[in-house]
Amino acid sequence: MELHEAFEELGASTKLVCVFFTAAVETGVHVIHWGDAHLEPDRTFTWPHSEQLPVAPQWLE
Repeated sequence: MELHEAFEELGASTKLVCVFFTAAVETGVHVIHWGDAHLEPDRTFTWPHSEQLPVAPQWLE
């Protein structure tokens, strides 16, 4: 199931908070954001609010 299909099944009144990040095995988490998404009639997403979260330092062993 595609993400837009899941949104359509939930309905227009559903609110969804998303957490998205980038990471690599070698270097860990690079950046984390959270925000709310809305499915538009053309099946694209808009992010009316998003905010970057702090990433804890990765301790090397």
